[in-house]
Amino acid sequence: MKILLIDPPFQRFMSFHRYYYPMGLASMAAVLQRAHEVVIYDAERMDQGQTMSWSTVAGRHGDYVDALRAQSHPIWDEIESVIRRVDPEVVGITALSVKAASAVRVAGIAKSVNGDIKVVVGGDHPTALPEQFLSHSSIDYAVRGEGEATFAELVECLGNGGPNGEAIAGVSSKVGGGFEHGPDREPLNDLDALPLPDLDVLMEVESYRPVDCGAIVTSRGCPYGCTFCGVATVWGRRVRYRSPERVVDEIEILKQQRGTTYFSFRDASFTLNRQRVMDFCRLLIDRDLDICWECLTRPDLLDAEQLSLMIEAGCRTVRIGIESGCSRILSKMGKTVPLDAVRKAGKLLNSMGLYWSAYILVGTPHETAESIRKTMDFIDEVDPPFVTLARFAPIPGTPMYKELEQRGMINAEIDWSMECNQRLSSHYVYDMSENEFERELGVIADFIEKRNAARSAQMGTADQRLK
Repeated sequence: MKILLIDPPFQRFMSFHRYYYPMGLASMAAVLQRAHEVVIYDAERMDQGQTMSWSTVAGRHGDYVDALRAQSHPIWDEIESVIRRVDPEVVGITALSVKAASAVRVAGIAKSVNGDIKVVVGGDHPTALPEQFLSHSSIDYAVRGEGEATFAELVECLGNGGPNGEAIAGVSSKVGGGFEHGPDREPLNDLDALPLPDLDVLMEVESYRPVDCGAIVTSRGCPYGCTFCGVATVWGRRVRYRSPERVVDEIEILKQQRGTTYFSFRDASFTLNRQRVMDFCRLLIDRDLDICWECLTRPDLLDAEQLSLMIEAGCRTVRIGIESGCSRILSKMGKTVPLDAVRKAGKLLNSMGLYWSAYILVGTPHETAESIRKTMDFIDEVDPPFVTLARFAPIPGTPMYKELEQRGMINAEIDWSMECNQRLSSHYVYDMSENEFERELGVIADFIEKRNAARSAQMGTADQRLK
């Protein structure tokens, strides 16, 4: 069968440059390629996109909303043209919550091109809310959770005339006037059994910079219970790892084939298994690949010996989720890392001269003006070279989402086009008016952007470091 996999547009409407490629679709394609013809269309891709400050992107969010409401738009026209040209039998669309409305629009375009196309959605949002998608006439199936084996089985069934009334593990579908949900599929234990992501099937793959090809996932799952995070909804709490050898092989192949020398490891907590990280670093050093890399982890999962080896192996950036400088807010978030552990990690990273970035999340339900000021003070205290700000947006399936549901602050009528990390306003904060929250968020955004600008003048921008 001919399959077109689509990453729907969101940031592109705001002319915001999205680094890297759609990793989940490339992993899916590698499995499907064994028996089918597959094309990946990255509708988010924009060569002329810009790297912008948080407030600039927030100011352009209306462009996305306007595009969703518009009868026509050059990007929608492009999507229609691509679907007509590829002429697929199956269209698979990945959907984060913020892209849910865009995914539905893309599905509608696919059905308008050819009503016989089977449209399948997958990813974070369909995993938690499959019926929300299936209620649209343009969407036939929703794949829940880890998608490679599930989607491959579904496509095989479609090629043989359809599931024929048999529920497929991990698939939700329409039956009569209702919905049918196959049982949850067991997560894959041996991640090394998956083929490497297939970048060759990306449309206009030659337009991707070497650094854009350097995103790698080396594990799936997260054992921690952060109440705002949706990682476990798709990947589960049990962590499964790829072997260090397999990961280094992928690095070597990408360097040879794509010229990539800077890699970004997208695991939830890259240094969770300390021994594995040490083995990985020693293997990189032994292979002498002359590459640099970055990772995301927790401050309580770092130590001097480990960081020294990581630096020797090419680590140049560590990204850490601090989220807040207020212990009360961290407790409500389910963050078990005490502020003293963050202080210790920040001091260690700064003393070793390793560039690090702190993620800050503002606007969870228990936020106050005081907690926001505490966060600003804490940022100054631990002194990260860069700070990434996000406004809280509810993620389906998470404890915080369920809490808001129970309070009647979220219902089925939620407009997901308005739920992104780059919006000033929010009505999810219990003890602040929308105007008060917007004012305080503007204060911390201005504080962070001025601080980042000053630090970047000292150390160079992200774009300069990635060249």
